[in-house]
Formats: sequence, C-alpha cells, structure tokens
Amino acid sequence: MVLRREILKAFGLLGASTALLQSNPLQALQAIADKQHVARDYKGLVCIMLNGGNDAFNMVFPDKAHPEYHNYLHTRQTLAVPNYVNNPQYLANKGDVRYSKQLLPIMLRDLAGQQHALNFHPGMEGLHALTVDKQVAVIANTGVLIEPGNRDEFKHNRKRKPAFLFAHNQQRKAVYSGIGDNNVTTGWAGNMTELASLKYDSKGGLKQGGISAVLPMGISFHGTNQWLRGQDSMGAVLAPGKPGKIIGLDEKGNKRQQARTTTVQALQSLPSDDVLIHVMRGKLTSAQDLATVLTQLWAKNSKALAKIDAFFDEDKLSRQLAAVAQTILLRESLGMQRQVFMVELGGFDTHAGQIDKQPLLLTALSRAISSFQQALAFLALTQQVTTFTASDFGRTLTSNGSGTDHGWGSHQFVIGGAVQGGLYGKWPVMLRGGVDDYRSGRLLPTTSLTQVNASLAAWFGASTDEVNILFPNLNLFPSGGVPLFQRVKNKDFV
Repeated sequence: MVLRREILKAFGLLGASTALLQSNPLQALQAIADKQHVARDYKGLVCIMLNGGNDAFNMVFPDKAHPEYHNYLHTRQTLAVPNYVNNPQYLANKGDVRYSKQLLPIMLRDLAGQQHALNFHPGMEGLHALTVDKQVAVIANTGVLIEPGNRDEFKHNRKRKPAFLFAHNQQRKAVYSGIGDNNVTTGWAGNMTELASLKYDSKGGLKQGGISAVLPMGISFHGTNQWLRGQDSMGAVLAPGKPGKIIGLDEKGNKRQQARTTTVQALQSLPSDDVLIHVMRGKLTSAQDLATVLTQLWAKNSKALAKIDAFFDEDKLSRQLAAVAQTILLRESLGMQRQVFMVELGGFDTHAGQIDKQPLLLTALSRAISSFQQALAFLALTQQVTTFTASDFGRTLTSNGSGTDHGWGSHQFVIGGAVQGGLYGKWPVMLRGGVDDYRSGRLLPTTSLTQVNASLAAWFGASTDEVNILFPNLNLFPSGGVPLFQRVKNKDFV
C-alpha cells in the first residue's frame, strides 16, 4: 500500500521541488529566449553546510609564533594537530595516502593590521592556496548570538542566549534563521530571495514584481532546507549529476517507485473536484515540464557542462558543487540573475575517532572548494560568486578521550574573488577556564553569524532597509556587519 506521506513525497521531493516551481517552465523558457535574455550583474551565493558540528579549531589553528600556540597545544593535548601528525599511530605515518601530515602555515592580517601566524590543516592544500591568493576570509570564533554579551551576562541570564544551545536540530534552525532564533521557520536566504525577486527582471534591470525565470532563486542539491524557505516559497530541490527528474517516480524502478508512479498516474487521470488533487496535478505538471526543460538544456549544452564536470572529483560534496557550477553555467538560459545554493557535507559530529575521521572530511572540503573556484575561473565568474561555510555549532577545545563534544563558537570561511582575504573577528584565548571559555571548553563567540550574514546579504544586493528587515537584531551589535568585500555599494554592512 502506498501511504499518504509517500504520495506527498512523490510530489514534494522532485528533481525540482514542486512547491516552488514556476507555474509554467516551458513558457518561461520561451519568454527568456524571445527576449534574448542576458544575465547582467549576476551574483551567486553558495552555503556549504558542515553537518554535525565541525571542529574548526583543528581546521585553522595557531603556528609557533602565535601567542595562543602553547595554550592550543596544552588544551587540545593529543587532539592538537602538531601533536597527532607526529604520532606513529596517525594513519599518514602508516602509509595511508589519503592523509597528510605537513602543516600549512600562513600569515593573516586582521582589521587592526595585526599579523597572525596560523596553520591550515595538512589536508587543506587547496583552501590554503586560495587563502594565500587572498580569496579567503577566515572568520574567527563566530557563532549564533542573539545579542552581544560576556560569560557572566549569559550565565546569569542578563543577556539572551540561543535556546537549546548545544542541540543539533535546534542550532541548525538558529543558524538558518540568520538571527539566532530556533523558533523561526523561515531562512534568511529564502527571505532574501523573496525581497530580491521584487527588484530584478529577466533583462538585468530593476523592476517591481516577480522575475521571469525557469527556476526559483534558491536551489538545494541536498534535500529540502530551512535556509532557502521564505514566507511564501521554499526553493527548488535538484539532484546533482543529472538533468532534473522526479525523484521517487520510475516505471522501471524498484517496487516502491513503480507503486508511486502508478498512483500518480491514477491521480492525474481521476475525475475529481477535490482541491488537493487539483493542486497536485498542477504541481506535477510543472515538475514534468521542468524536467523536460532541464533535459533540453543539458543536451544543448552537453559539451560545456562536461568541461565543468571535469574539474571535480567523485565524492558527494564535489558532485554537489559541480552541479552548482553547471547550473550557474546555464544561468542565462534559465533566466537567472541572482541565485543562492545549498550543499552539504556530513560526518562532523566527531565524538569519537576524530583523528581518523576529520582529516578526510577537511580534505574533501578543501578539494571540492578548490575545484569549484577553478570552475568559476573557467566561467570568468570568481568575482560574482561567493561561497561560505556554516555548521550546527563549534566543538569543545578539550578532548573527551578520542573526540570532542558539542560547543558554541567556531571558525568559518568566506571564499570568492570579491572577498577581501584576511582574518576577521577576534582570535580566542584557547585555554579551558580562559576569558573566552563559556563552559567546559566551549568558547563563547565574539562575532555573531548575524554580522557575517548581513555582509553576505549586502554583497548579494540587499539594501540597508532590506538588511535590517532580514536581520532585525543587527543593531544590537555596535560594530555592525563584517567588512568582507571590496567595491560594494552598500558600505553600511560590508
């Protein structure tokens, strides 16, 4: 028997999610062609979600000349990268070629002009090279904050801290909201794209009203996601590696897929005045039309798409970012001037076995981002696409024996040709019981994700008023947004 939720899944999890499809993709495609659309002033924003809570204190960490180097070694002990890369039990020292042991030193200047002697994890050669090329901003000790405050103020509830502070699902909600509120059901990217859709027409000019495009601005290559959900929209869900098709429906697939297909076909042909069936029919028709459009575009541009694909490895994150780059390649044919993308890399909840697990994850992250930047350079779009990392939360500075536990503050990356490379925020005191230790080695963030998000939104094209709508708690942070970008009109936030 096909359950109701399976039927809804067949309609909701599509090659492009039916909930957010344009009403008639075929007509939209023809309208774009008729107008000889040129995607002027294109910008794309890509979020890489590091699912599980990444231990960023081993992603970027102090070098010997840094004043926090000895605190880092003392607090992390066997988990400190300089310690474990020389351990005979480390897999790189046992001949496993997937692991690297050579530290990657770099000097990064902060906004006050102070130089910081740091290292990237040995597996992150690609990101290290991009950082040397000043295409990477390292945001130090950032995290979900509703308002600024010190340890005592948060502990004695004189300042509001995020609810369910160390819970995966609740903190992902807070991250996606952009304002640290886990009770919000929308995401800041979804709200931002709804505001942007009022401004940009399919010729690259400003207008009032929606845009004529085949796809919504928001696209996820890793399932449905709150970050892309607005008040009236949810973004599209695409499967990487293939032109769009309806996920879960296949006449020649397994028994469940065949059963779904039979049920959907029956619903399409069933005479009924039922509102739900009528809506489902319309959504499914739009999805089928979109699958046709994407298949046509893939066939027409197969050689160019193959060139993009050749930049990438075969791991899951690389496949997702390859799909992002391929979608950007088709931006003019799709009628897109502004796009936001969500991709994801899981496995970062390293309570145990961190020394074996995390190096492979960081290597995959670095290689995928490096490949993505190469693909953007091939498209001459490095200035027009910005990528950033996010995660549930940070992890403890201290070890639990073979891993780390849920934390709060963490480091994040912002990558792109428009980024002013360097170190942003305040480097933390890396000592248990130190001034930045909220509790048991969990660092209290000193830069709010709200401040980072505001700068990303302003770079994307949000006005001062729109940034304040998206992030109403921004005015609680005296320093405002983080000045990440060069040559941006809205200087209030970037």
